[in-house]
Amino acid sequence: MLDFDTLTHEELERLSDDCEDFLLHRNIPLRSHSYVNIIRHAILEGYQISRYPGVTPGKLAQDP
Repeated sequence: MLDFDTLTHEELERLSDDCEDFLLHRNIPLRSHSYVNIIRHAILEGYQISRYPGVTPGKLAQDP
């Protein structure tokens, strides 16, 4: 999973907004209002975090 602790509040909010748009454009209802839960839900639905341009790649490093 992603290490959300390394993201600033602004980065987390922008990523969550992008994930929310991803879900809503696919008519997938939101299950939560939490930034982290929205991001996790989008990833489960196919959101590709590696293509998100709003956060530096080092901060989006995933655990093996």
